[in-house]
Amino acid sequence: MFKKLLAAVGVGGAEVDTVLGTPGVQPGGVVRGTVRLRGGEVQQPLDGVTVEFVTQVKEEIPDRIRHNYDNPHRHEMYRDEKREVTRGFGRVHVQQGVVLQPGQVVEFPFEAPVPFETPITHYKHGPLPGMFVAVRTQLEIKGSFDSTDTDPIGIGALPAQHVLLEAVEALGFRLHHADVEMGQFRGTRQQLPFHQEIEFSASPRYGQINELEVSFFAGPDGMDVVLEANRKVLMVGDRDVKNVLHIDYAAVGQVDWPAELHQRLEGLNAGWV
Repeated sequence: MFKKLLAAVGVGGAEVDTVLGTPGVQPGGVVRGTVRLRGGEVQQPLDGVTVEFVTQVKEEIPDRIRHNYDNPHRHEMYRDEKREVTRGFGRVHVQQGVVLQPGQVVEFPFEAPVPFETPITHYKHGPLPGMFVAVRTQLEIKGSFDSTDTDPIGIGALPAQHVLLEAVEALGFRLHHADVEMGQFRGTRQQLPFHQEIEFSASPRYGQINELEVSFFAGPDGMDVVLEANRKVLMVGDRDVKNVLHIDYAAVGQVDWPAELHQRLEGLNAGWV
């Protein structure tokens, strides 16, 4: 009986191993693989088997009150630095209502559509510094998840994303880092509660821009691109300004993107937008 109770909460129960048949993919593609389960010491019912994509997301800790112990009647508000948490998205149910016998091995093939807003981890022929995306398999037991297996996967940039990033580099910006932040941009097609920021160091052509961040919000027929420039402002400090491009995949090859971005960045540099 004690072993059954342990198995019911995932202790000494089923083991899971996932084999991906798709080591790399682009946003909007499909990841294929097989989930392999091995039964534990006793019979174990599983409510379900799921796979989802996960990435590391930076989020701000809410403002809290700092107590002033020298003056108990005085309190100060302060903001902690951002913390990094694992966020899942694009969940797919692989199998429902599985009963594993002791030592039994079963396999379930699956296909998981890759959301178009999945952060990219690779650009050109190499990885983006700071990026991580994986496929996580979970066993659902009595309403909670247990016995997870996480397998990293490469997410390559879409052709249109390649074109835009290369255009940014052509203007003298140097890619140095990428991360994923909580938050949404109004006026875009964003669906997920977080977004990727691909960060470029300053270009000598735009003296007022300290750093440029590029975020993609892709869909099946086009994407929105947010340009966020950290701009020097005399006597005030740094200020973020944003600009949004709406791009049709069918028209990407008809635009001189370095020239188009230069026009936009000139406005950001001068503070017009």
